[in-house]
Amino acid sequence: MVPPTDALYLHDASLQTLTTEIVSYQPVSSLPENERSLIKAADPEVSAITMRQTILYPQGGGQPSDTGSIALVDKEPAFTVSLVRKTEDGRILHFGKSAGGIIPFVEGQSVIQRVDGAKRNYHSRLHTGGHVVGLAMQLLFPEMKKVKANHFPKEACMEYEGLLYNEQNPLIQAKVDELVQQDLPILISWVEDGSDLEGRGALRDGPIRVASIGGLDQNPCGGTHVLTTSLVGPITIRKISRQKGISRVSYEVPVIL
Repeated sequence: MVPPTDALYLHDASLQTLTTEIVSYQPVSSLPENERSLIKAADPEVSAITMRQTILYPQGGGQPSDTGSIALVDKEPAFTVSLVRKTEDGRILHFGKSAGGIIPFVEGQSVIQRVDGAKRNYHSRLHTGGHVVGLAMQLLFPEMKKVKANHFPKEACMEYEGLLYNEQNPLIQAKVDELVQQDLPILISWVEDGSDLEGRGALRDGPIRVASIGGLDQNPCGGTHVLTTSLVGPITIRKISRQKGISRVSYEVPVIL
């Protein structure tokens, strides 16, 4: 049985390169159906790589996948990673194409992973921005229960049970601005008992990773973040919408600071 991939991004999201070892390299067509379904409409040239460890974030938890490259040590990148996904048994698949259509790797080879740093930074700022909006909502409307979070570009939003209106946008914006300006640290910790945490549906066997803004909140979270709230940049509350008793607070952050 192939062991789960060691997800180093969970412990240090600042890593941009990593030397690790190839576990498997295979065309998507040879994967079992449940793993082929992780990538939509893949062409025949797309392959999947697993490695002992990874610093590339797999799509999930409302955050998009990292992109990047994989290369033999001291060589030019031989594989472009376009999508990263996690399997049910904890392996992390790196989907993409090899240069020139050749088979660049075999099991046991040492390779260097590289993350697209600009995209990672943007996704991390979007994710932290969602937590800032969530904390602002918690402070302003503690009775409203969060039901969903989306940190994808152009889709970023937080959803709550209950009704909010656009007249409340300035109030939320002011609290968000305040939290950004306070430059609060993003604290990552691991806990054994998550029974009191918000979002209990995220709980699972084993330690639970928790993200907190300055100790003011506690959220089970497997995503990547910037170090402090000011590093998110300005967060804009775009609009507030409602449907079937659920209010959506849509937000955005600058692509480039």
